[in-house]
Amino acid sequence: MSLTEQIAYHANQLAILGKLAGYPKITDKTKWREPIMAGKLGHEAFAKISAGKNSDKYGADAIDPKTGVMAEYKSSAVTEKQLKNLLQKTKNAKKGTKFSPLTVGGVYNGAYSHDAIDAYEKHDHYFGIFYDELCLMIIRPKKEVVIGQLRAEVDKRNASTKKGSTNLNTVRINLGDTHLYDIVYKDLEWYKNNE
Repeated sequence: MSLTEQIAYHANQLAILGKLAGYPKITDKTKWREPIMAGKLGHEAFAKISAGKNSDKYGADAIDPKTGVMAEYKSSAVTEKQLKNLLQKTKNAKKGTKFSPLTVGGVYNGAYSHDAIDAYEKHDHYFGIFYDELCLMIIRPKKEVVIGQLRAEVDKRNASTKKGSTNLNTVRINLGDTHLYDIVYKDLEWYKNNE
């Protein structure tokens, strides 16, 4: 078992123990997901959290060693309730309706200006979906979708008379809009056991 696979196994165990101890998302918002995503994608995750504003790695979490392209990772932990949306479970069998597709989001704290977004434009973007700290799926949103949403939010904030945070610029991808992203990793065994 590789080191990345061992990290993934123990992260899952930590999530389960956290739930037993009353902490349903004990591992949320942690850097440890980046090496797991990198391992699934054949990338090399960076050891530092931030490369710094004037670095060519600004906004990146890893590099694809085959192409040399930087990768920006976003991840979220879905709840038990959100699994119905992720799996598009049947909501009403008589009516033939399903739960609406899951929307995943990625917060870009560094995307507070068009100049800052220019750096993100050079990277590929990946959104990981975790449950019990297992990486279930990684999508690669189309770069123009990510950059378009980031720029639109900056324009909205610049036009506003309210002074608010320059952080928390969020990109949202509805998994029902399959033309906006590619699935680059999927835990087929988990899906087979849970669909």
